[in-house]
Amino acid sequence: MSSIAVKTMASKALEYSRSPIEAGWVFKEASSEQPFRPVSQFPTVTHLDLMHHNLIPDPARNKNARDVQWVGEREWIYKTTFDFAETSNKDGNGHDKSGVRHVLVFEGLDTHCRISLNGQLLLRADNMFLEWRIDVTDKLRTGPNNLELYFESTFLVGKKLEKDQGFKNLYWNGDSSRMNVRKVPCHYGWDWGPTLLTAGPWRPIYLETFVTRISDLGIDVEVLDTLDTAIITVSIELEGPDIDVASTLLEISDPSGRKIDQGEFQGRGSCRFIVQNPSLWYPLGYGKQPLYTITATVRGSLHKVSKRAGLRLVELVQRPLPGQKGLTFFFRVNNVPVYSQGTDWIPPDAFLPRMTLQRYRDWLTWAARGNQNMIRVWGGGIYEDDLFYDTCDELGILVWQDFMMGCGAYPYHDYLVQSIKAEAEYNVRRLRHHPCIALWCGNNEDYMFAELHHLEYDPKDDNPEHWIKSNFPGRYYYEVTLKQATETLTPRIPYHLSSPYGGSYSNDPTVGDIHSWQVWMADQPRYPYQDYEKLTGRFVSEFGMKSFPCLRTINALIDDPAERHPQSDTMDMWHMAPEDQRTISMYLVDNLRHDNDIEAYSWATQIIQAESTDYSSRAFRRLWRGPGKEECAGCLIWQLNDCYPAVSWSLLDSAMRPKLAYYVSRRNYAPILVGATRRVAEKKANEFTHVDIKRTAYAELWASNLTLDPVDVDLEIGFVTVSGGSCVHNETRAVTLLPNRSTELGRVDFPDPYRDSSVASSLVVHLRLRERRGERRVLARYTEFPQPLRHHDFSSAKVFIRPLDDGRSWAVGAAGGVAKAVELSVATDNDDLADACLFSDNYLDLVPGDDQIITIDVDASVKIPQGGLVLTEKHYG
Repeated sequence: MSSIAVKTMASKALEYSRSPIEAGWVFKEASSEQPFRPVSQFPTVTHLDLMHHNLIPDPARNKNARDVQWVGEREWIYKTTFDFAETSNKDGNGHDKSGVRHVLVFEGLDTHCRISLNGQLLLRADNMFLEWRIDVTDKLRTGPNNLELYFESTFLVGKKLEKDQGFKNLYWNGDSSRMNVRKVPCHYGWDWGPTLLTAGPWRPIYLETFVTRISDLGIDVEVLDTLDTAIITVSIELEGPDIDVASTLLEISDPSGRKIDQGEFQGRGSCRFIVQNPSLWYPLGYGKQPLYTITATVRGSLHKVSKRAGLRLVELVQRPLPGQKGLTFFFRVNNVPVYSQGTDWIPPDAFLPRMTLQRYRDWLTWAARGNQNMIRVWGGGIYEDDLFYDTCDELGILVWQDFMMGCGAYPYHDYLVQSIKAEAEYNVRRLRHHPCIALWCGNNEDYMFAELHHLEYDPKDDNPEHWIKSNFPGRYYYEVTLKQATETLTPRIPYHLSSPYGGSYSNDPTVGDIHSWQVWMADQPRYPYQDYEKLTGRFVSEFGMKSFPCLRTINALIDDPAERHPQSDTMDMWHMAPEDQRTISMYLVDNLRHDNDIEAYSWATQIIQAESTDYSSRAFRRLWRGPGKEECAGCLIWQLNDCYPAVSWSLLDSAMRPKLAYYVSRRNYAPILVGATRRVAEKKANEFTHVDIKRTAYAELWASNLTLDPVDVDLEIGFVTVSGGSCVHNETRAVTLLPNRSTELGRVDFPDPYRDSSVASSLVVHLRLRERRGERRVLARYTEFPQPLRHHDFSSAKVFIRPLDDGRSWAVGAAGGVAKAVELSVATDNDDLADACLFSDNYLDLVPGDDQIITIDVDASVKIPQGGLVLTEKHYG
């Protein structure tokens, strides 16, 4: 039982208090004769509590997910009792003359919930993304108070609402009824995750007591174009009986904690502060992330609210491109054009209350360590916890924030309009002070959906009354409800109608952003991943290749050795979309020689994911060519994370173990990048011949410098035989890489006698960029391979690993041939030790004579074995 004591004295103002209601919670299935049982944790959801009492198995293990589907179609009761003690002056009707209010606050309820206090129904909640507040001043009893939450099956509620509307919603993924309710869309199942329909108090609950409280602290930051002045406008909303006379003190502290200004006013209002020569907030790779603190204190009530803010100017630049069709689509921060490189983010756990500050920080640290400066919070998940955005602020990761709507034709109903409006306003107010927020986006793929399903969508029709009578009425939410909320509450943060959204059609590569799924998706052509250079756009906000999780993750979650097979029933369950097995097999057959046991097969899928990531992210970055040539300004890989073990597009699996593609993305997102693209020139003996054609090979060379200064380097070019590893030609060119753009470095012809394209396929092109002065460090390297890899024999290469004297570094090299896809690992059966070892790089391509130095950092909480770490390797071929 929780005990909450509140003292109210008429002679002085009351101190604001917020008391968590987190103890004594019990739960049960509503229709069950079973007794109430203690919850596993708080906040919580049904599956966590059922697993805790061994009433259901862990859905992530084996084929258990099939056996827990009943949970989402049941009703559940959660209840607790808390003690309330109060000393106050009340009138004869029990009303507090001092104006004290007691409010129950529910930060998140999943989803349709009847809230009762002491047997009295207080409210019916119906939106998982909202905070619910109930004034219980006249309903609390001195002594024990019984709080009960009755959760209906949101799945069945949605089904009834869909039936009542008289038509079935059109949709991709999950269930059509998900669009009638405001619950996490991907709980209904998606093409990377399972159907696990949770219910419960998924975010904290507490009792607020106050006379006057700050209900909203709004922070608007305007940085002048000159960057020498920032104007911070702080607005205050108050709640309570004396809000017109209450005095609020505002204070601003600089990033060092030193107070630099303050102001005071009565009632609702705002203060304007001028900061000269501000310390500006920049995204990762472009500068530092200083954070100012704004504190508001209501005099007398002692209610204090503090928020951190970064001072930055963020713009979405869409302007004509000289000599090309369409418009640019890039972000500019503090007058610096930013090449956005990162990933898309899905909910990080199937059971959200399991997420902690440390897990958020760990996930986002992987992103930052991978040189990611942007993350897109995808519209089929959740508006993330404050911890997520706080961490992005600190790490310098820009956030593209979708609203939680996606992949379908949402119906128009008054209850949905009001619910979505409240949801948008609540979450925009909650998040708007974060400097990481760079864009609000109305939905995921709904305009694309309307076009592909030939719905009644005419971009030239600007009459909302027509929209809501069409079979694409969701347009009203994106172009009215959400647009108005963002423009009113955050006028300096751009709003984008959808992702993707562009010009003559939603996935127009010349305007807006695109989802580049012509590689992989079963309803698309499934082009070779080597063709990504033809599949670019102004900003590529989704693309990717699926792969299996890491082998240790598979072995830990599948108990039956017979089921640890690529074609097993269990592994079929880990494929979440139709034709995934066929698609992944097709890309494997097209590109690799591989065995079919689980270890070899899963590793091969990670190789093709890594290679696909390389071809795509390099091609996109090459097109960031500088001012007036921002042909592609963004590269967001689908996806960073997993919430559940699956064959998915993630760069790290659900156990937070990096796949091979993570290391490729990290290198391709580094400040300096070098690349080569193999080409073949044809010369026909006559215009009709199919035979007398001379084909000669050459390579286009280019490099990218995302720093803000020019870099002088030597470009070292080598041609090396795949088998044998002999360098048949090398040369060095002095080049200067201009700042914040790619630079074309000309072409290089394949040397004689390898110039003929049929012979050129026996060579790799090996490039290094080396500092021209100073320590002559290698800043970037790249090995371009003939394709497809399955046509070539890599068996002659031998890889050696030599420990260095510092005990934490190793030299890794090759002899006898070119080594492809070298994966290093720690030789141990101890998963904790293996997971604690952080490699500076991995998934290496090695040519003889170019040894690479790899460093391992080990988490301090893990003991290193006596004798130190031993590394092992495997490589393709």
